[in-house]
Amino acid sequence: MTDSLPPYSPEENPLWQFSLDFYRHADVEPFLLDCQDRKGADVCLMLWASYATACGRQLSEESWRVADRGLAPRRRMIISVRNLRRLLGHFHPHSLRIYEMCKRYELHLERLQLAALWKICAEEWPGDCHALELAGQQYGLLHKELARWSDLIESFMTSSKNADTV
Repeated sequence: MTDSLPPYSPEENPLWQFSLDFYRHADVEPFLLDCQDRKGADVCLMLWASYATACGRQLSEESWRVADRGLAPRRRMIISVRNLRRLLGHFHPHSLRIYEMCKRYELHLERLQLAALWKICAEEWPGDCHALELAGQQYGLLHKELARWSDLIESFMTSSKNADTV
């Protein structure tokens, strides 16, 4: 896998660009946020699994465990910032400025998460599991949820402007 990934800066990499584009695609944001809120899913790990699937790559259980454990400290920070942002959202318009600051910081932390996941992509791992199945096992996604996720990725990839994203 190392040979197939050209060098990119940690924060400006294909996983980040894919994540921005995929997240904006129809129905992706509500699906990912529903998994986050109902299943406790890490959206960054789900975006990583989506990217691997879109690229036709498999992941190993070991790479998933390393990613999940390695991202845990920053994930807790992201959750704290997200909870603060959501709380501030109840106090609009008085809290708009700090709400927007929290939103930007949360996005920055997620970008760092995706940069760390990109580094894992560059390492040699025996990819022997379908990425969506690994995530599904981790978060207890039902078959219909996995099918929906797969359909979202396929829809994204077949749209003409996204064909060259990966």
